Amino acid sequence: MKTKAIQKRKVTKRASSLRHEDAILSRALLSAIDPSDLKGDYDLWPSFALKSWTETEVPVFDSGRFNRVVFAGLGGSSLTGELLIDLAREKNSQISFETLKDYHIPNSLDDKTLVIGMSSSGATEETLSVLSEAHKKGLAGFSFGSGGPIESFSKNKWGFGFVRTAMLKVPRSSLPGMFYPVLKFLVRNRVLEVSDGEINESIRAMNLAKEDFINGSEHKNNRIANLAQAWTQDQSSIPLLYSSDRTRAVGLRARQSINENAKMHAFNSEIPELCHNEIVGWDYRATLVSDKPKRQKSPSPLALILRLREDDPPEIRTRFEIVREIVGKTGGETMEAPYVGVSYLARIVSMLYLLDYASYYMAIFRRVDPIKTPSIQLLKRELGKRLNYVEQL
Repeated sequence: MKTKAIQKRKVTKRASSLRHEDAILSRALLSAIDPSDLKGDYDLWPSFALKSWTETEVPVFDSGRFNRVVFAGLGGSSLTGELLIDLAREKNSQISFETLKDYHIPNSLDDKTLVIGMSSSGATEETLSVLSEAHKKGLAGFSFGSGGPIESFSKNKWGFGFVRTAMLKVPRSSLPGMFYPVLKFLVRNRVLEVSDGEINESIRAMNLAKEDFINGSEHKNNRIANLAQAWTQDQSSIPLLYSSDRTRAVGLRARQSINENAKMHAFNSEIPELCHNEIVGWDYRATLVSDKPKRQKSPSPLALILRLREDDPPEIRTRFEIVREIVGKTGGETMEAPYVGVSYLARIVSMLYLLDYASYYMAIFRRVDPIKTPSIQLLKRELGKRLNYVEQL
């Protein structure tokens, strides 16, 4: 109990130290660092999600013969598959769900496998390659994207059903435009059992999350901006995200958004596995606790706990508490990932939404343009020169 009290005081102290002037998140500052207005995409998410759910037309097919669904996608597009895997586990689905982030399909796929290709840009070469191989093997397939090669190949070359999805400025900020159509496709074809009430609540939860935690980017009570500042006040710090199998996809997404938006390395790990390896990384911190001069030179790292407090199983809840105690004893700090809602879907969607906002504000505090990804663009140009993969397909 003493450790928890000390930890609570430390987190409270840190939070109070993060109070910033209104001007630090002024519109002028945001416009200077984010001239493309990536924040405008995040602001649209609740209405974008609603439109993607209600207005997207999805095909109907005989799903009875499938016992395995493979989502093919990379980057922001693949997160739809990761979220649906966690949702299927939560629903105790009898169908196996997995993601494939590669150029080639495994030999284990058979005629009971449904392959779903997802590419917001429509030109992800790994996804196109998987769909091409699925076609050659005679597997059933559907594809989702904003157009481009994935649409033309699906319709004219592979004979796969295609669903056009809406894209905002970049694939990672277009997640609701991919997630809700694919979810609708699976629900309407009874591949996944999710009620309309749960889906509607998940969209409302994004609105509530925005109201409760963002509350205007110019104001001091922007708790998500405070979290972002906690992770960026020390340039040498690396964000740590600790999740469970229920929040696994959200932790993965948060890490990737920090990578792309804030241009930072980050780690995401899961309970209980992290208790068998990564937790030892805190042991070095323990040697600094008794050495005050060294400790003063070493900023306290911050681990974000991604858990669903109301109904996590006791073995997971207990492990999270012990991990928090270990982090506190070694001079580190923990914070809880925020969320709103009652249903599982609403809670993970709202948590993901708020952490994406946090990654955006991390970019602002680091003074880096959140939309630009120079290394990815360079890599794509070089791949085009050296492999020219799409043309080969």
